[in-house]
Amino acid sequence: MKAVILAAGRGKRLSVVRKEPKPLIPLLGLTLVERAITSLIGCGITDFVLVVGYRSDEVIRYVSTVLRDRWRGIRVEYVKNDEWDKGNGISVLKAREAVDEDDFLLLMCDHVFEPGIVEELLQYAPRTGKCVLCVDKPENVFDLEDATKLLVVNGVPERIGKHIEDYNSIDCGIFYCTPVIFDALEEAIAEGVTEWTGAVQRLIRSGKLAIQDIKGRFWCDIDTPASLKYAEKMMLRSLGKPTDGIISKYINRRFSTRLFTPLILKLYRNVTPNQVSLLSFAVAVISALLFFLYQPVIGGLFIQLSSILDGCDGEIARLKNMTTGIGGFFDAILDRYADAIILLGMFYYLKLTNMFNLSAVILTSVLAIIGSLMVSYTAARAIADLHYRHRGNRDLRLFILSIGGILSYLHPVSVFSSMVIIALMTNITVMWRTAMSLKKFRD
Repeated sequence: MKAVILAAGRGKRLSVVRKEPKPLIPLLGLTLVERAITSLIGCGITDFVLVVGYRSDEVIRYVSTVLRDRWRGIRVEYVKNDEWDKGNGISVLKAREAVDEDDFLLLMCDHVFEPGIVEELLQYAPRTGKCVLCVDKPENVFDLEDATKLLVVNGVPERIGKHIEDYNSIDCGIFYCTPVIFDALEEAIAEGVTEWTGAVQRLIRSGKLAIQDIKGRFWCDIDTPASLKYAEKMMLRSLGKPTDGIISKYINRRFSTRLFTPLILKLYRNVTPNQVSLLSFAVAVISALLFFLYQPVIGGLFIQLSSILDGCDGEIARLKNMTTGIGGFFDAILDRYADAIILLGMFYYLKLTNMFNLSAVILTSVLAIIGSLMVSYTAARAIADLHYRHRGNRDLRLFILSIGGILSYLHPVSVFSSMVIIALMTNITVMWRTAMSLKKFRD
């Protein structure tokens, strides 16, 4: 199935603050047109028709570069609309030959959305035999005044328009279209109605339009600087994971989503998740060096910074639709090395203080390093062998070590105590997981 993406308009309200054509305005590491295409790629769509108009050569050049460098197995056909300053119904009609009179998806490049909306649409729409429009509740919409509104009665659309007063639903700008849409477009344009909604109203009158409620999933129409900021805020807010530990949930994510991830993407828009994994690892190495240099307080702060950055790689992967198995594998390896290096740095610091029994320090350090590695190993084996996922606690372990380093300002015993806690916590966790796995196997 093809997806038609409209990217022909100028975007006047955004152009007053942005120099780029609207499809090329960046949003958290991807341009709007990239974000629309990559979201659909995640839904299994590989064939696209991009309708361009205003500053079309720049848009085509940019998308062609991305297509060559990153999108393997993806096909993009460009359709130019020289009448881009008229209604968007003309842009849809221009794509008629490119879709070969087959069913197709229709989206606006300036709409960001959860891929789950399209996945559900593709499951539902073909069974209806109609065009299907995704709709949302008015209370979920950022800019209600500018939204296209619908009146839906008993699940059946009755009226559509930006200025209707009696409405209970909002058009999300995501459509499943059958070829009948083109006849409706021709009729509307012949009567001087060039907006897309003119054709949709004709589908409503003929009973050829169905709707699908997106059930509160996120979407946003990017038309103004305020809506761009709103979309960024909502997308960042959604980056937490159900598997987040208590430190990640209440401390790390607050710093990563509000500060570090947006800052990284602003400074280097083409950053990859693996590059951020390397950055987190480098900060962990610096924290260990600071303990070697007898600077445990700063070292403790850098441990926590490394922990925060360790969540940024996954956030950027999800924001840019770059989540891969090899990325998770690479990150896991770096994390194991980082844990061991941090603990070695703290061991060396304790040795330098000459305040503790060396044998006790060595034993504690060895147990802490082995325990940290085994916690990760047992988690991986549980997934591979038992198809069971243990909740991670690396964020908590690093937080304890960080506090140990910071409190060394009062006394170095805090560093030793934090390592004792890690040694006990990790090895007890491994023994508990082993016991539970054996019990599960017997059962």
